[in-house]
Amino acid sequence: MKQSDKTGVQHIVKTLAVLGLKEVVICPGSRNAPFTISFNRHPAFNCSSVRDERSAAFFALGKAIELKQPVAVVCTSGSAALNFAPAISEAYYQRIP
Repeated sequence: MKQSDKTGVQHIVKTLAVLGLKEVVICPGSRNAPFTISFNRHPAFNCSSVRDERSAAFFALGKAIELKQPVAVVCTSGSAALNFAPAISEAYYQRIP
């Protein structure tokens, strides 16, 4: 099944599925559209959409705590990823996957 025209994205998504990742929180935007499309079309993933990056990261942290498994977070650009830092720090110090 083809999820995106971007072969690199397809490879990453398939690899994460093989590694057992199941949950993905996506902050949708034009720059990450290939990831958004691929994750949503792949049957292995349960995707949630949250528009604000900081909120998305804490939402993912809550899911990881509840499910006791890693949750990926996807955003549009490098500067947007900086908004993930507070939740990543919290996960690190709480030893959350």
